[in-house]
Amino acid sequence: MREIKFRAKIQGHIGYVFGVPHNVYHDSEHKDKWFDSMQYMDEYGKPTVEYIEQDTLSEYTGLKDKNGVEIYEGDVLRGYGKEIKRYIVSFENGSFVLHHEFARWGLLYRMFEIDMKDMPVEVIGNIHENPELI
Repeated sequence: MREIKFRAKIQGHIGYVFGVPHNVYHDSEHKDKWFDSMQYMDEYGKPTVEYIEQDTLSEYTGLKDKNGVEIYEGDVLRGYGKEIKRYIVSFENGSFVLHHEFARWGLLYRMFEIDMKDMPVEVIGNIHENPELI
């Protein structure tokens, strides 16, 4: 079973906070919800809340790249095989998927099960800090 955790950019600052979403809000029809902050434990073990940039909230996939870097939704991966390709990680219909160029490539966990020996990947950025990689 994978570890459930999230990351988001700290509002008005450089850097990310890692924890769990906090302060949930709903629209009037309860069809859409959003979070304005993340809660985490600081270095003293005290629960702390940071306000976040809402559109940067990303969930951990439970997988790591070839260098041991955790892979989150919104990350841009570089894959090595016969040629170098870039993939974007997203969450759709209950699964993490990869997009290559303009098409949906496939399920992230399937790529790791089948292709990691032949095509290791590495995180080279994310869509929030490195839009030029898209």
